[in-house]
Amino acid sequence: MDLAYRDDAREQALIRLVKGFLFIPVCIALLGALLALITLLVDNLGLLSGVYEAFKFQEIGPDGARSVLSTIAGAMMSVISLVYSLTLVVFTLAAGNISPRLLETFASNRTTQVTIGLLGATFLYALLVLYMIDETRDVRFSVTMSIVMAAASFFWLVYFVNDVASRIRIDTEIGRIQASLRASIDGLLASEPREKPNDRDAIPSLPAHAAAARRSGYVTFIDSDRLIALAANLDGFVEVLVSPGTFVIEGMPIAEVLTETEDPDFGELHKAFRIGKARAPEGDIQFSVHLMVEIALRALSPGVNDSYTAISAVDHLSASLARILQRGAPSALLHDQEEKPRLWLKLLPVRDLLDTAMRPLRQASINNILVLDHLIGALRKMSTVCRPEHLPLLEHQLLNVVSDANQTIRSRPDRKQIADALRSARQTLKSKKAA
Repeated sequence: MDLAYRDDAREQALIRLVKGFLFIPVCIALLGALLALITLLVDNLGLLSGVYEAFKFQEIGPDGARSVLSTIAGAMMSVISLVYSLTLVVFTLAAGNISPRLLETFASNRTTQVTIGLLGATFLYALLVLYMIDETRDVRFSVTMSIVMAAASFFWLVYFVNDVASRIRIDTEIGRIQASLRASIDGLLASEPREKPNDRDAIPSLPAHAAAARRSGYVTFIDSDRLIALAANLDGFVEVLVSPGTFVIEGMPIAEVLTETEDPDFGELHKAFRIGKARAPEGDIQFSVHLMVEIALRALSPGVNDSYTAISAVDHLSASLARILQRGAPSALLHDQEEKPRLWLKLLPVRDLLDTAMRPLRQASINNILVLDHLIGALRKMSTVCRPEHLPLLEHQLLNVVSDANQTIRSRPDRKQIADALRSARQTLKSKKAA
C-alpha cells in the first residue's frame, strides 16, 4: 500500500469519524471531565473564598453536595438514553417516510452531536466531583458549576427537541435539501467562469498518460487546486475523466496527464481524488438532485400517494435548477495564476442535469394530473428566468410531456387541463425567445 493510498484512507476515516456520533460527543464529554479537575483545583486553593464572603455564599455540606451531584449524574444518564432513543426513532421515520439517504445528513447534524456531548460532559463532571468529595473539602464552586451545567443541558435539550421536531417535517427537510443544493450550485457558479463553445480547443496536443484509480468507490471530492499545481509542475495539462458522485473501479482511468515528461509521478494526482464507500452531498450536485427526486417519487408511489409533498419537491428543485439556467453552465476549463490552461474537469452538462431531474418526475406524475400540471408550471417559471441558449432544453422537456400525455391521459377534462398548461408554457417560451 503506497503513501498516497494511506493518506487518502486516513482522510476518509477522519471524515467518517467527525460525521458520526462518536468523535465530537466524546471530545465535549472529556472537556466536562477536564472542567471538573479545574473546579476542584479552584476549590482546593480557595481562590474564591473572598467572593464567597462578599456575597455571603452559603456553605454546602458533603451530604448535600453528594445529593445534588448524584441527582444530576443520574438524570444525565437517563436523558442521554432518551436522546439516543429519540435520534434512532427520527432515523427510522426519515428512512421510511422521506429517504434513506437523509441519514447521511442526519448523522452529521451538529445539534445532535453537541447535545450528546453536553449531556455526557455534565455526567462525567458530576461523577468526578462526586468521587472527590470528602469531609474536609469545600466544593461550593464545583457544585455550583454542576448546577450551571445541568441548567445549560436542560435548555440545550429543549433546543434539541425543537430541532428534531423540525427535521421530521417533510416540508422543512425539503427546504434544507434545497438550501444545500443551492449552496453547492452557487459555489460552483461563483468560482468558475461561464462555459464557452471553444473551451476544448485550449487542451494542448501533448502525450497522454492515463492515471488509474487505486481503489473502488465513489468520488466524493476532487481538489482542482492540487491538480492545477501538478499540471504546472509538469508544464502540461490534466484532463479529469470522472466527476463527483461517479463510482470508479480499481484500475479504471480517472484522469489523463498531458505532458512531455516520460514517466510522471501520479502521487499528487491521487491525493487530489477523494474516494469513499458512499456518496457525499458536499460538492456533488447530483446527490441533492437525486435526493429531491427520490422524495418526490416516494410521495407519488401508490403506498404513500402524497401529491402535495411531490409538488413541494418540484417547486424547490425547479428553483435550484433555475440558478444554472439563469447564469449558464460553468466552464470545465481552469487556468493557473498565469492564465495558462491547466485543467479540464468533467462537469455534468445542463441538458443531462435537467433530464436527471425532470425525466423521472415526468414518468411518475403522468397519471397524477395535479402534479403533472404543477410540473409544467415549474418548467414555465424556469423559462422566464433562463438564458436564451437554454430555452430549447425546456422546450424539449415540454415536448416529452406532450408525448407521454397523448399516450396516457384518456379523460377529456384532464387532457384539456394539461393542454391549457402546455399552451401557457409554450406562449411563455415564445415570448422569451422573441424578447
